[in-house]
Amino acid sequence: MDLTPLKNVFNRMFGKWADSPNDQQYYVKILFAFISAIICGIGGQAFAGTRGVMLGFLIYALALFVIRYLLEVEPEQLGGMQKMITNSLFSYLMLWTVIWTLLYAFSIPENILLIINNPVVP
Repeated sequence: MDLTPLKNVFNRMFGKWADSPNDQQYYVKILFAFISAIICGIGGQAFAGTRGVMLGFLIYALALFVIRYLLEVEPEQLGGMQKMITNSLFSYLMLWTVIWTLLYAFSIPENILLIINNPVVP
């Protein structure tokens, strides 16, 4: 499978940080955090709970694939494979959960909010 068109897209997007692979991986992970948060937030109940968490980690793995194979950043440039995985993981997780939570909170249907705010007391 030829990945040249995808390589061109990602090199065009993140090529200006080619001299600093650490910055390059950071910005790729932040972009993918936005993407996963938007999918999870707009998905609403379908991605509430474990499904959303699994999707977030799957997209994080996809970001690692993009860094390694499409941007052709060698793990040794970042200090090894463990550093490649753990660098900016916290930033990814925080941004993903904050945006997901905000989008999900504003996508709750009105009738559910009415039930929550006006419980029936027996």
